[in-house]
Amino acid sequence: MSAVSSRAFRLYGEKDPNGIRIDVPMMLPLIDMCNHSFNPNARIVQEQDTSDSKMKVKVVAETAIKEDDPLLLCYGCLNNDLFLLDYGFVMHSNPYDCIELKYDGALLDAASTAAGVSSPNFSTPAPWQELILSQLNLAGETPDLKVSLGGQETVEGRLLAALRVILSTNVETMQKYDLSILQSLDAEAPLGVANEIAVFRTLIALCVIALGHFPTQIMDDESLLKQGASGSTELAIQYRIQKKSVIIDVMKNLSRRLKLVSSKETTTAEG
Repeated sequence: MSAVSSRAFRLYGEKDPNGIRIDVPMMLPLIDMCNHSFNPNARIVQEQDTSDSKMKVKVVAETAIKEDDPLLLCYGCLNNDLFLLDYGFVMHSNPYDCIELKYDGALLDAASTAAGVSSPNFSTPAPWQELILSQLNLAGETPDLKVSLGGQETVEGRLLAALRVILSTNVETMQKYDLSILQSLDAEAPLGVANEIAVFRTLIALCVIALGHFPTQIMDDESLLKQGASGSTELAIQYRIQKKSVIIDVMKNLSRRLKLVSSKETTTAEG
């Protein structure tokens, strides 16, 4: 299974009843020797004649490729979990990498308390807050409690909206915004500056807690790599370093935003 998975590409297969192509993993001899890059110099093209049931798959150059240059394909905008499990490597500074957490009221209460937020109530949300959590699929009979930090969003929209809602006490202000706005990190303090500061502080504290669950620090991991390790152990250490780097990058991003929002609060107070 590992051998097949590491060599397979997900390409278009037959159409479903709705006319949508189904992704199917396909074994592509020779093509599977091409390495991955987020800046590839070639791409895979599928061709199928309507009069012929056979499908043609070929690699087409995207730019001029010199002799002895490697052929590079993009395996997909994947996080390091998938790269590691499917292909046996991890990407350094992967812009699509993230960490997955469980939306847990007790954990978020602890993060808010550590951040100095007064009276967090993630464990016991008010009925109107519980209703919004259900709309975000973070509460109810069959909730999806898996949330993420990092990647293209920095903070998953559902988690961001949940924090904004739970740390807000103004129902009337809440009713002015739809969930799409509350899930956007680009929305500038939709529930007020004080609310946004509390949200960012809680998220940063959550990152600190997540980092604390690793048995080592990055400098420890780098020291282990310098000492030499077997292939699988080295890969595991590199994976661990990249996950910590994701958390640190999220903290830096949120810290910049917190500083910007805090400066607005100070300007408003002085005005």
